[in-house]
Amino acid sequence: MLEISRPDVADDTRTFDVAIIGGGIGGTALAAILARNGVRVVMIEAGGHPRFAIGESTVPETIVGLRVLARRYDVPELGYLAGHNTLRRKVSAASGVKRNFGFAYHREGEPFAAEECTQHPTWSPPIGPDSHFFRQDVDAYMFQVALSYGATGLTYTPVTAVDFDSDGATIRTASSGDFRAGFVVDAGGMRSLLGEQLDLRIDPPYRTRSRTIFNHFVGVEPFDRVAPPRKQHLMPSPFSQGTLHHLFEGGWAWVIPFDNHVGTTSQLCSVGINLDIDVYPKRDDETPEEEFWAHVNRFPTIQRQMRAARAVRPYTSSNRSQFASKQIVGDRWVLLPHASDFIDPLFSSGLAVTMMILNALGHRLISAVREGDFSVERFEYVQTWTKRSFRYYDDLVSFSYTSWDHFDLWNAWHRVWCLATMYGANAQMQTVMEYEKTRDKAVFDRLEQPPYRGLQAVDNPRFAAMFDAACAAMQAYRDKEIDATEAGHRIHVALKESELVPSARWTGWRALDPDNRLPTGEFTLWDMTRLLLWGKYASPPHIRGTYFTNGFAGVAEEAGKLYLSELRHGSGLSMQVARDMVSYRNRDWRRVGGLD
Repeated sequence: MLEISRPDVADDTRTFDVAIIGGGIGGTALAAILARNGVRVVMIEAGGHPRFAIGESTVPETIVGLRVLARRYDVPELGYLAGHNTLRRKVSAASGVKRNFGFAYHREGEPFAAEECTQHPTWSPPIGPDSHFFRQDVDAYMFQVALSYGATGLTYTPVTAVDFDSDGATIRTASSGDFRAGFVVDAGGMRSLLGEQLDLRIDPPYRTRSRTIFNHFVGVEPFDRVAPPRKQHLMPSPFSQGTLHHLFEGGWAWVIPFDNHVGTTSQLCSVGINLDIDVYPKRDDETPEEEFWAHVNRFPTIQRQMRAARAVRPYTSSNRSQFASKQIVGDRWVLLPHASDFIDPLFSSGLAVTMMILNALGHRLISAVREGDFSVERFEYVQTWTKRSFRYYDDLVSFSYTSWDHFDLWNAWHRVWCLATMYGANAQMQTVMEYEKTRDKAVFDRLEQPPYRGLQAVDNPRFAAMFDAACAAMQAYRDKEIDATEAGHRIHVALKESELVPSARWTGWRALDPDNRLPTGEFTLWDMTRLLLWGKYASPPHIRGTYFTNGFAGVAEEAGKLYLSELRHGSGLSMQVARDMVSYRNRDWRRVGGLD
């Protein structure tokens, strides 16, 4: 932890090194990182906690990114968010489990066909599974964590303006007066104050053109109760144990349950419908609720899943989900990703991009405070890789919408994303494991060097070439130069020529089989071991030594730690109950907040 000396402001409760506008997960995580490392930081939130928020579904790069942050910046509480086991008992049992990404294809007026679905399992313990964040709990928890490390937090305090000068900024609030800071981070999301004040918003330069209608519901049926049985659809994981994506021509719907695990304290399910605005223009004579149910009722199996669902809050809708900023960093300010740009909820990219940028921004801000140097050049990396990430996700999402013309085209296109996710997460995970062996924080610098920069393997030249070829095939289909069959064929050729797809013989992956609907296989401990062994001993030279460098030992050690932790927790609860039956005396206060 850095010790930062500034006796001139030590007793000044209105002067800070960094001011963070916004109290969501991105802003509070950054505040915890900075405060833990000696930075005087204030969080200024217009509302309070708990509060409603979406951005609920994690992906492997999100949970491994949280592990990176926890270890690099000595904030173990961020690690609690990284796996469902610790999340449900340390933070929020109202958060759901995510054991898979499920995709079910629908045709209007027809029941769901068992053979028209795909699935991408998430990692099993000790790395996974992923989670569905019940954001009001998670955000409130991280706000408290930041306070516990010494951050100052203000709620129900709208910021009205930020005035910049050569020494920093004056943050003006509606109810609590003015504050001074050397640097300002806007974590305010779509309604970014700096985005408006500095006239940063531009027409989104993105191919994706979609809008969203969403709500939280009770009474949503697990899809497994209304869909054909597993022996027909052949997917390994129950759909209701993950994030379910209902796909249809011109749009998709998410179903994110929080009530899908033993021990849940929730009865809620998040459901949202996303529509291509060129296929489904918004009508002025239709309310968001009316339009939501009109689309649900187009598809018989979705209708069955939602037949007993009741909304718990007003419906929310957008005119267009995409927004963009012409600049992300400036003289003594930066926008976090969700304050700068947004594409679409598909692939749950928002949290993943945020964790990647927090890793890059955290050490830059700590060094800037220590050295008294907030030059724009110091933060250019944040601008470059935020924008590059959004450009990548725009192509990925936009062509996904195109692929939903035909299920077979989607089945070809989505394996490009599956492959990218595996390499992107592996780069981060092997860095975490290297740190566990060496305790040398310099290993985290690798994540800002080729080929590990960014997300989804975008910095890997072979993946970039494959992705460009797959995009070209989709564009040719979109331009009606080729049909869907030819587009799918070209995607499979690009996958094969990349030499990135793991060997079927070693790993069980079937990503080069066009007829397979589970191209990556599963990610149990055994399957992960096979993948690691292939990567370390049998993969092509351009993979070996670059990915899968830690082998099975690191995973086995993590598995042992997790199992012992869960065993201690379970036995500890049993002993506590027995103790409380006969005595009031205890020493629990000594262990509150401790690790187990």
